Amino acid sequence: MPHPLLGAVEKGTVPFSQRREKGTAPFLGLLAAVLSGLLAASCQTTEESAGPAAAPTQTIKTGSGIEMVLVPAGWFTMGNDRGKPDESPAHKVWVDAFLMDVHEVTQEDYGKLILGNPSHFKGPDRPMEQISWAKAAVYCNARSKAEGLQACYDEDTAECNFAANGYRLPTEAEWEYACRAGTSASYSFGSDASRLKDFGWFADNSGKTTHPVCRKKPNAWGLFDMHGNVAEWCNDVYAEDCYKAGPEKNPRGPTAGKRYVLRGGAWNSGADACRAAYRVAENPGFQDACFALDAIGFRCVRKAPAGGE
Repeated sequence: MPHPLLGAVEKGTVPFSQRREKGTAPFLGLLAAVLSGLLAASCQTTEESAGPAAAPTQTIKTGSGIEMVLVPAGWFTMGNDRGKPDESPAHKVWVDAFLMDVHEVTQEDYGKLILGNPSHFKGPDRPMEQISWAKAAVYCNARSKAEGLQACYDEDTAECNFAANGYRLPTEAEWEYACRAGTSASYSFGSDASRLKDFGWFADNSGKTTHPVCRKKPNAWGLFDMHGNVAEWCNDVYAEDCYKAGPEKNPRGPTAGKRYVLRGGAWNSGADACRAAYRVAENPGFQDACFALDAIGFRCVRKAPAGGE
């Protein structure tokens, strides 16, 4: 019996909505488009941003044995006025504290909870890839249930309940904020692209393959592979002009759309595509995919524990 959420994606019959504050104000979008015949869409991409924030205070090991960094609440400047059109305007954003996986979900992590490994480049400590948005959401729910947490994704509608204490995909704002780790340059380590080889696997040094996680330097907040290795799914629907409007605090993306956001660049990306503000849009169910599937993975986030802010 197929998982309801996966079945919805494959059949293209279940509408998608996401909850805003505490599961209210659901909106139509994504998975329905993900699911339904997703019209072919051009692959849009982008670059940089900025912002100050305090260093995280702790790293925890979860019940699944995966380490997470406590990312502190704070303001930062999201986007880049000197980048491509979908990166602008640069705008001030507040993000609440949250926990983020230290590294991309590995094939070993995934295999402990979900049967099967669709990855092209096999290896227990390599990141999961060839993973659709829906399968990433299923993993988030499985991990939540394994640890006795409230699942974030409704398995019939694919709504995301942001009030739940379980695992989910990061919002685009959370991802960029965590990647920047208090910086405002093109990369978490500055604007000198020649240093990228020390922090990530990309086209110039990957040898056309993924690599085990945590083999390069982490950013200032202890997060590995935020640049390169595999591009990471975000929870947000993509829109080229979404930075022109939206809430200042904890933005969660557009209310409807046919594609989801990917961030961070991958093993086959040029240095420019690994910038902190660079944006990529992809069909969540891989229909009419314009991005190499073996370059797509994810990492999880969850609400900060009480007192974590």
